[in-house]
Amino acid sequence: MNPRQPPSAGNGDEPVETHEENAARPARRHWLNPQRLVVYPAALLACYVLGPLVFLIRSWLHPAADHGPLAQDYLAFWSGSYLALHGHAIDAYNVPALTAVETTALTRSPGVLPWLYPPTFLLLVYPVALLPYWLSVVLFLAVTSAAFVRMASAIVPGRTAMLVALAFPGTGVVLLAGQNGLLTAVFMGVGLILLRRRPVLAGISFGLLCIKPHLAVLIPLALLCSRSWRALFATAVTALVMLGASIWAFGTDTLMAFVHNMGLIANYVDTGQSKLDRIPTFFSMLRLWHVPTAVAYGLQIVSACAGAAAVVYAWTRSCSDELRAATLACASLMVSPYLFDYDLTWYGLVIAWFCRHALAAGFRRGEREWLVLLWLAPMAGIFAVPHLHFQFLPLVTAGSLVVLVRRIVFERSRAGVRNVGATEPVAT
Repeated sequence: MNPRQPPSAGNGDEPVETHEENAARPARRHWLNPQRLVVYPAALLACYVLGPLVFLIRSWLHPAADHGPLAQDYLAFWSGSYLALHGHAIDAYNVPALTAVETTALTRSPGVLPWLYPPTFLLLVYPVALLPYWLSVVLFLAVTSAAFVRMASAIVPGRTAMLVALAFPGTGVVLLAGQNGLLTAVFMGVGLILLRRRPVLAGISFGLLCIKPHLAVLIPLALLCSRSWRALFATAVTALVMLGASIWAFGTDTLMAFVHNMGLIANYVDTGQSKLDRIPTFFSMLRLWHVPTAVAYGLQIVSACAGAAAVVYAWTRSCSDELRAATLACASLMVSPYLFDYDLTWYGLVIAWFCRHALAAGFRRGEREWLVLLWLAPMAGIFAVPHLHFQFLPLVTAGSLVVLVRRIVFERSRAGVRNVGATEPVAT
C-alpha cells in the first residue's frame, strides 16, 4: 500500500465531524454515543447466550422432536476430515459416503450436506476429526471467533471494538450455521493489516484464501494495482503450495472431484435447492423473482465488473490504507453468484477499516447510520428476506461500495484543495 495520506477535518462540501469538534460542541453529539455502543451489542450478545439455552431446554423437554442441530454445516467439515484421516479423502465428494459418516456423528440423518470445497480446505481441516464431533465443533468455532475478535481489535483498538465484533450478527450467523466465515475474514483481515509492514506474511495470509477461491478473486488485482509485488508473489506461491500439498496428500482425484462438484453447486443454486434467501447476490435476487438464469448471471457479471472497477479506482491512485482495505473487502462480495450469508462476516472488515479511517478523519453525515445498517445486515437472510421475498442484501453491498468510493473521491478532492492552497502565493 502507498503511505497513508494524513486525513484532516475541514473544508469539504459536506460536514465532517471529528472527535475534537464533538468535544467542543457537546450539544451536537451523535445519538450513537459510547454508552449505546456498549449497551446495544451487549443486549444482542445476551440473545446469543439465550438462544442455545432455549434450544437445549426444548431438546430436553421434547427429545423425540427434530429441532435441527446447531452448527449443522460443520458436520460436512468433520465428516470430510474423518474420511481423509481413514484414507478415503475422495469419498468426501461422494454424497452417500459423506452422509453415512454425518449420520453416524449426529446419530440421525442430517439431510443432504455435501462437501463443496476444494481439496485445499480439506487439507486445512484434516485434523479436526481427531476429536469427537461436538468437542471439535465447539473448539473450531471458539478459536475462529476469538481470532476474528482479535483481528478486529487490531484494526480498531479498544474493548468496545472487541465487544462490537463479538456481538456482530455476522458472527452469530456463522456460529448458528457452523461455518467458516470467521476464518476467511481473519485471513483477509490479517493480510490487510500486514500488507504495508510485512508484505510477505500478508501474501501468505491472502494465499490461504484458496480454501474459498471465489472470495479472493480481486486480491491479485488490488496487489497488482498498488504494485505490491512481494505480497502478490507470496499470495501466488502460498496458493500453489496449498494446492500441491493437497494433491500430494489426497491425490489428483480429489481435485477432479471438486471440479465435477462445481457443477453440483451451480445446479443447487440454479434450481433453488439452496435457499436463495441465504445467498446475498444479484444472481439470487433475480432468481427469487424467477428471472431466467442467463439474465441473472448477466447481472452478476455486471456486479463483478463494478467491484473490480472500484478496486482499481481505490488501489491505483493515492488513497488511505483504511479506505483501500474497506473497498477491497466490500468489492470482493460483489463477484461470486454463490456467496452465502455466513460470508458476510466480511462486512465486519468493511466496518472496522472504515471506522479506523473515520475516527481520525471524521464522519460525514449519514455514515454512522450506514455502519449500523451494515452491522445488522447479515441476519437479514434469516429474519427478513424470507418474509419479504426480496433479496435486498446485494443492494446493501453495492450501496456500501458507493459510499466508500464517494468517500475516496471526497478525500482526494480535499487533498487537492489543500495542495492548491499550499502552492498559491500569499498576497502582500
